[in-house]
Amino acid sequence: MKTIFSSIFLLSVMVGLQAQQISLGEISRTAKFGKLIDEQNNGSTKIKYSDIKGIPYYYPEFINARIGDTSTSAPIRYNSFLDTVEIVNNEDVYQLPKDDSNPYLTFTTTKEKLVFVKTDDLYSGYFFELSDGKYRILKKVITKYQPAEPAPNSMIAGSPATFIPQKPLYFIRTENGFFKINKSAKELANHFPEKAKEITDFIDKHNIKLNKEEDLTKLGSFLNQ
Repeated sequence: MKTIFSSIFLLSVMVGLQAQQISLGEISRTAKFGKLIDEQNNGSTKIKYSDIKGIPYYYPEFINARIGDTSTSAPIRYNSFLDTVEIVNNEDVYQLPKDDSNPYLTFTTTKEKLVFVKTDDLYSGYFFELSDGKYRILKKVITKYQPAEPAPNSMIAGSPATFIPQKPLYFIRTENGFFKINKSAKELANHFPEKAKEITDFIDKHNIKLNKEEDLTKLGSFLNQ
């Protein structure tokens, strides 16, 4: 993959974006380009996606997504192995810079909203936003790479290199912090001492499961009342 300046493509995709969301100059200076994104450096070796079992993508195909709060859309693909977003134009694939000034992206078919959130830890990057507002409920999707295991002997087969989707992780982003949601309602409530009892009562009353997206969306609506 090589870096180029492609203002023509970016203009066609980003037309109408509001100035406070992103500037065309910023993206065009840092966008990456490749005819085909099919390999990635892995230490001293290269991983070739086509030789690996499984896929490194949230969805295998490019899917149209609305850019920010505009009517402009473009086909995108989220790479959950690299935590990057790819945009395709004809046969050219561009990788967007990882920057919190970029607009959010909403898949037009599923309405899933992909946002960049800088968290200053290993999770910093792209999340799916389940609930917005003062208290944002975020889902992190991660795919890991497992190298091939050679056969130890002729009686035992080896295993191919594989992309392995991980269970989603859920977080709450507040104006002052960022923390992972575990299954404990009490632990969650401890992050909000001023309304801890209200939160535990809400979770108990509505039988909220803290690893279920539909319930987390309800929790987000409650927190942002």
